[in-house]
Order: sequence, then structure tokens, then C-alpha cells
Amino acid sequence: MKKISILSILILITQNIYSQNFGEFPKIEKEKLQRDLDLLHQGLDKFHSGMYWYTPKDSVDFAFNIAKNKINSDLNVLEFHKIIAPLVALSKEDHTDIFLPKDIKEEIFINENIKYLPLIVRFLGTKLYCIRNGSDNPEKIETFEIEEINGETPIEIASKIGNLFASDGYIKTLKYDDLSGFGFSRYYYYYYGILENYEVKFKGIAEPMNFKSLSINQINSNLKKSTNIVKEKVEKEPLQFEIINSKTALITINTFHNPEIKKKSKYKTLKKFLAFSFYEIKEKGIENLIIDIAENGGGTEGNEGLLYSYFGDNYQKYKKVRVKAQKVILDNGIDKPIQLKTFGFLERIFTNKKMDDGSLERKNGFGFGLMAYKKSPKNKFNGKVYVLISPITYSGGSEFSNMMYSQGLATFIGQETGGGYFGNTSGYVRSLTLPNSKIIIDIPAIQFVMNVEPKLPFGSGVKPHYVIIPTINQYINRENVNLEYALKLINEKQ
Repeated sequence: MKKISILSILILITQNIYSQNFGEFPKIEKEKLQRDLDLLHQGLDKFHSGMYWYTPKDSVDFAFNIAKNKINSDLNVLEFHKIIAPLVALSKEDHTDIFLPKDIKEEIFINENIKYLPLIVRFLGTKLYCIRNGSDNPEKIETFEIEEINGETPIEIASKIGNLFASDGYIKTLKYDDLSGFGFSRYYYYYYGILENYEVKFKGIAEPMNFKSLSINQINSNLKKSTNIVKEKVEKEPLQFEIINSKTALITINTFHNPEIKKKSKYKTLKKFLAFSFYEIKEKGIENLIIDIAENGGGTEGNEGLLYSYFGDNYQKYKKVRVKAQKVILDNGIDKPIQLKTFGFLERIFTNKKMDDGSLERKNGFGFGLMAYKKSPKNKFNGKVYVLISPITYSGGSEFSNMMYSQGLATFIGQETGGGYFGNTSGYVRSLTLPNSKIIIDIPAIQFVMNVEPKLPFGSGVKPHYVIIPTINQYINRENVNLEYALKLINEKQ
């Protein structure tokens, strides 16, 4: 078994749920929970095409056996969630999600007895800052760096509570981003349960401060009384083009999702936007082009290739696009069997071929195929390209980054992307509702294995040539520090 898998399993072994208080939720019989565990194991094993990409099957099976032994008494849904969430995270694929039942989430929100760390926080790199104070303590602690919470550093805490959800490969930047805002307090509760008090050590303040645990309603009430020091985010169009000066232009693409582009962009389609932008770029003799995809979490397949087509030659983008099985039946022998399936009839027949092991692989030349794009556009760009990236550059956003990085077509600025450099498992995500606990797991079906040069370690995202992490004041003021650095770099090279 790989070391990373053993570490994850050891964390699974040592976590103690029985001394923790998650609230007064009904207990579920252990036999029923074990049946749910069996269905989860089957679902990930049979349907998740990339389940064993990072974590070997024997490691996953070992972890499920440990989990089954831990279910030796009746548990409530939060106790069960803490056991199975790290199992889902072993997929190391952020498209694989776990959700509490709707009624439990609603109960958590309105129940005054369920209390949290009353601070809104933000990771900038690996440093954790208080952004808003929702506690009963009126002291001004906003923008202060948090060094410890209950004797643990933010990195130590993140390594524990971050095991409750998956992210691509071994990428940590997205974990930290997901644990910002109130998400940090929420996952802290999912892991540690309800605590009465929190002792928080701030950098620059000699003595630790104590904060009483509060309900969501109490926290929200306090937040309404406080001043929001973070500048309000202005809703921007998903597609933006700007001529910065006679030599430099900026293209910002915040999504590849066609429905959102159609709804919110004046261009209506990415294709029209790119055609307009690159015509203007050629007409004005632009030599430096900045592509800002720092907020691009992906979207409609093919759009990442459409953008890439303006820079690189066509080539086989994917080594393979694979589905483990067209249809699976999950059956624990007692509960009603559950069916999960992927393609419809036409797509299964005309765009995929069946392999000897029963899996399906995409044919080249049908539908999206395996190539980077279908047709070379007019006005391809031959100047210098700078790509701005962040932890939330993901899915299609990261695939564009992967191609550009692999082909050596751009300078990257920002932070490591949240999407895996060697590919991802996404598409045809199917929801598995466990019949007894009602916990929902989203399982992706399609594994996209990218045809990239091995320039980066397996399990990483695209790593920037220039790492830029905003200061707390830059974050508060919503400064685009990636763009500022790109412009500085361009000026220095002229």
C-alpha cells in the first residue's frame, strides 16, 4: 500500500467518535449502517472509474474493513458521516462529494443547541486569518492571523478536518480554500462535535482569547452588528475582454459553463466571445495576452479546448476517456437494489467502444473525441501568454491549464490549480442515496486521462512559475494580485 494511503487509513483508525457530541439525533441500528457501508463500498468500487487512480484497491478495501469494525453500536447520522466521509475522500477526486440528508442539514441550521466556532476565517496560502467576528466578544480581531485553536495549528486542523471531503490527487491548495469562510467552522463541528469553548491564539496578541461556542442564528445576529471589512464582491460578466495598453490585453473567463454564459454574457457563447476578442487582438497588434482563469471552476466539456485552439497546435488531448461500467447494480441482499448507469443508447453505441474488461472507452473522431479541438480558428495568437490561476481553477479550467503548461505555451502566475494535471474523474455524476442513513454520495463515472508531458509530480495540479499569495489587506480590498504581478512582469521584459 502507498504511504499516503496508509496515513489516511491511520487517521481513520484513530479518530474517536464516541466521546463527541454532535447533537440529539436519532440513532440508527448498526446493522443498517453496515448495510449502507456495503452499498457505498460497492458504488465506489463498481461505478467510480478513477477510484483506484491514487489509492490502491487493497488500501480502500482495508479502510472499509476498519470502518465496518468501528460500527459496533448504533450511531446517529453525524457519527456515521464521520466514519464514511474519509472513505469517500480516498477517491482523491473533488467531483466525488458527500452530503448529509436534507432534513439533517435543516435541523443543524435551526437547532440552537448545535454550536460552532463563531469566527469567519480565510486561508491565504497556509496562513489562517479571522475575517469576521461572529462571537459575543466585541474585540477587534478582524485581519489577525490565527496561530492556534485549542492547542492545534491551522495546518494540523486542516489535515484532520480536510479528510472529510475529497480533492484532486495530493493538492492541498483547494483543501485550504474549501475550509475558508464558515466552511472551516462547519467541518470543525463535523470532526470534533460540539465544543463549549474555543481557545484561540492570535499572532501579535500575547494571551490566547476564549470564545464561547454559538449557534448559527447567534453567529448571524452578531455578524449583522459588525462591520464587514471585506469589500463587497461585484457580480461580473463571465466573459470579459480588455485592452490594457497598446501592447497588452486581458481576457477573463470565469466559467466554461454554457448555460451561465448564455444567461449572463452579452456574447451568449464562448465561441463568439473568443472570435471577437482575438480579432481585436490581431487588429491592434497586441503582443502580450493575459488569460485570467483564476475563478474558472470548469463547465461544459469542449470549451477548454476551444480556448486552447487559439494558442496551440491540435493533438490528442486525452490518452483515454474511460467509463468503468455502463450499468451497475448495488445490492447488499436486504435493502432494495440500486441501479447506477451512465450513457444513453446512442452515446454508448456511437461514441464509445466496449473493452475486454467490460469498460467503455471513447472513440476518436466521434462527438468530442480525444483531440484538443475540432477546427483551428482564425486569428491564432503567437505572442507571449500569461495565465492567471488559483486553487479554484478546476475541472475544465484546469484542463486548459494542463494543455498550455504541457505544451510550454504560457507563463503561469498565482497558486497551484485545484484540478489534477494528469486528469480527473468527472462527468455523468450519479447520486447514491444510502437507504438507511439517507446520506448522499455523488459518484462521477468518466475518467479523463490527459495526454500531458510529465513535467509535474503525479497527483499535483499545475504549479505556477510565479507563486503569488495575497496579503490579508490585499484580500480584504479584493485586489487582483495575480494581474498586478503579470503586468509588472511584462513591463520588466519590455
